[in-house]
Amino acid sequence: MSLIGIFINFILFVAKLSVGIMANSIAMKADAINNLSDFASAIILLISFYISSRPADQEHPFGHARFEYIASTIVSMIIVFIGFQLGSSSLGKINNPEIVKTDIFFYIVFILSIIVKSYLYYRYKKESKKLDSPILMATAKDSFSDIISTAGLFVSILFGQFFNKAVDGYIGFLISIFIVYTGISILFKTSNRLLGVKADSKLRNEIKQFIRDHDGIYGVHDLIIHDYGVQNYFASVHVEVNAADDIKVSHELIDHIEREVAFKFHINIVLHMDPIDLHDDKKDQIQSELVAILEQIDSHISMHDFRILADGDQNKIIFDLKVRDGCKLSNQEIRQKITEEAHQIAPQYTCYMDIDRNYEVDIAKVPFKQDIKKK
Repeated sequence: MSLIGIFINFILFVAKLSVGIMANSIAMKADAINNLSDFASAIILLISFYISSRPADQEHPFGHARFEYIASTIVSMIIVFIGFQLGSSSLGKINNPEIVKTDIFFYIVFILSIIVKSYLYYRYKKESKKLDSPILMATAKDSFSDIISTAGLFVSILFGQFFNKAVDGYIGFLISIFIVYTGISILFKTSNRLLGVKADSKLRNEIKQFIRDHDGIYGVHDLIIHDYGVQNYFASVHVEVNAADDIKVSHELIDHIEREVAFKFHINIVLHMDPIDLHDDKKDQIQSELVAILEQIDSHISMHDFRILADGDQNKIIFDLKVRDGCKLSNQEIRQKITEEAHQIAPQYTCYMDIDRNYEVDIAKVPFKQDIKKK
């Protein structure tokens, strides 16, 4: 597909540049330069596919698929640059208006350009959805901006011919704004994926439900998906299992689920076992009371991995808190409120909690270190 793009964009560049020179049309020349940038983008696309498809090696154990994000960023910057160039040329045309000289070959180039760019847009968009490729989607959007740009210039020149008005500069400037906007939107999207963003919520929910549907799994939490490029994902998740079950049986269940998730979702996932006591009435009572307290403090906070541990003379309540978006309390405020309430309902226990806010974990580090020294 990239080879087709290279060939088509080079032909369009030569044809539009020739027509632009003959017709003395700055807008057509700018559009030709735009196709030259598409020619360069297609070459970048070809190089991107070659590098990103390379297997993992010693220095890149997670593969090279993220190079697509880098290439997509380069393409977006080229789009922005071309948009500014077209805007500058259009302003010059506005200050020095001139009726464009046209002939039949002039209009043929316009029409063929729109047709072949529409074909490229359709193919790039179809392949980007099929392969979940950001650079193909960026290239598709670039092709679409070319369609809008060329069509706008075509209409403006026709308008000028019929009414003897030079309006292609104004139309060109509006089109340049659209092109710059397209490039910036692609840049933000790809840079976000390079920085690291949350996985699609639908995918996260599907994976959680798939794991939860297995017999022997009593809870799923802390699912984290790492994006190392297109179709190259690694994940980890905590699952609750019955503490009374044989550890070999639980381990075999975990291994089985990991293989199933890898096959179904094409994700390398690691499951961490959290054993829970299903028949501890005291634990269930304290947990239910704390859950009710959490609802009163802030509905954006949830609890998981709750357990009670007797460590010598000290009894401990240990749990994790998941803080979702919308919670206005700081981690320190949450910790203080929960500790106070926990002391009211279970004064004989010491409260230990880890707070998960997005993927960051706030751990009570000092008590934890003291516990290690005791052991």
